[in-house]
Amino acid sequence: MDKTSNLKTVYSDTNLNNVLQLVNYFKTIGGKEISLSCRRQNGFKTKWPQREENLRTRCHIQNAAEYLDSIKNDFSIEQIKIVIADIATYIKILDANEDVDFILLSTNTLPSAIHFDTARKLFYTHNIREQHKNNYSTDLLTLYSLRLSLESRIKGLLGIDFATDKGKPIGLNTFIKISKNLKSVNYSNKFNWTEIDWVNEWINHHMHRLLRPYPWIIHQAIEALKPFIDPKEPVQTKGKITYSFYSATIVENEIEFQQEVETALKSKYPTINIQWKTSREIMRN
Repeated sequence: MDKTSNLKTVYSDTNLNNVLQLVNYFKTIGGKEISLSCRRQNGFKTKWPQREENLRTRCHIQNAAEYLDSIKNDFSIEQIKIVIADIATYIKILDANEDVDFILLSTNTLPSAIHFDTARKLFYTHNIREQHKNNYSTDLLTLYSLRLSLESRIKGLLGIDFATDKGKPIGLNTFIKISKNLKSVNYSNKFNWTEIDWVNEWINHHMHRLLRPYPWIIHQAIEALKPFIDPKEPVQTKGKITYSFYSATIVENEIEFQQEVETALKSKYPTINIQWKTSREIMRN
């Protein structure tokens, strides 16, 4: 049987019409629509049993379709080619008749010197070399920015500069666990703590192993974190409509809030030393 060439067609001739056809192809082989929560959960997984392979594959295909659909009006040829190179492994599982042999790009062999050069250019000229302006060169660096954003928001919410126990720093995982169980904070229902846990574990996995993540999962990570870190919807407090970076978290009594944070941390680390910030990233009601 002759091989089909959906991927090769778009790879060789990357235009809007072909990208839209690729999205439809992904939707077709991805099967019945899977819920966003399930797609995110499986997309962020760093380990899984063999029995979940088919579901996880379909989630990746459907996430990739959503990502391509989100950039269809403003994409670069390099973005599309990276997606095709990354998705080929999953395409082979669901469609053995699709030709993927033409793809030669390795997606996790970027030299450390490239990352260093990008960092230098960002610092000294606030830019990067033209040839590095693509997913392949910058996606891993994106994770460091997302990790910084998440830790900054969590510690900003708690009002903690740093905390140590017996000289050892308390990590972000603990701060997230404490945050999601606080009773003195009114949390927006637009974000999901479970998804934040998934994103945090996924980021740590890729950062520590220096793996470039799939662009369609970076897209999901940004979408999952956005309602917590950069909410756009106004909030009504004391009869007034307010716009704030911190509107996902609202407190009425800051003293009570700080006491709850301190009690929660001391229950886990009795000898903890906490250095508090002078202000919190939180809305006051």
